[in-house]
Amino acid sequence: MQILRDLGLAICGFAFLVCFSSTTYAQDARITAVGDSTFAWNGDQGVPAAMAKVLGEPIVNEAVSGAQFAHRFRMLVGPMDIRAQTLRKPWDWVVVTGGANDLAARCDCADCTHVLDELVTPDTMLGAIPDYLELMTARGHKVLWAQYYDAPKGGGPFSACNDAFTVLEERLDRLAARMSGVFMADMSDAIDPKDLSLYSPDRVHPSPAGSAAIGTHLAHVLSALDERAANGQPAHQIKD
Repeated sequence: MQILRDLGLAICGFAFLVCFSSTTYAQDARITAVGDSTFAWNGDQGVPAAMAKVLGEPIVNEAVSGAQFAHRFRMLVGPMDIRAQTLRKPWDWVVVTGGANDLAARCDCADCTHVLDELVTPDTMLGAIPDYLELMTARGHKVLWAQYYDAPKGGGPFSACNDAFTVLEERLDRLAARMSGVFMADMSDAIDPKDLSLYSPDRVHPSPAGSAAIGTHLAHVLSALDERAANGQPAHQIKD
């Protein structure tokens, strides 16, 4: 029954996307954003829009609420699998977030060892995420992965996922450290859990102010990486 429920939700989500997608394509865009509701939330006041405003250039946002990074029904659900959101274009940057819905839907954020290992193994050599990142860098894209921010003070619906998120974050940090062209940015650097104005009433998603703070932070990280590359300096992980 769990499999049928997951498939049904995915198909409904995909149908909603097909009927109501509002993605605007900019022919000269060099940056795309893919992921889940963290990037899809707040529409034209969302994280990618805030990034675009700070950078002064268009960003194509393909993120879909409810999307999993590695959906079990990948071939059926289209962009409800985050890997399918990246259009085959000569992007300079792919900005990514994801993994929360995999953990929530497939293991209820409890015993998530098998889901974590499917995303990225402890040695970071195998899994859906390293496979995706290797494909992106092989195509010539640089990748900025946005790590999740913390739940608000007092907790929220995803608080049970904290331990799994910590494991995922540690593995992704090690993965980025060994992969050229892959960089990490921590959204928690922009979101203070004590400031509830940065969260939506659901205590999961960012408010417009939270999206603006995250987008500004990510834009500064990406801009600093661009500046280093333009100056011929070695790239490394950057804190805003």
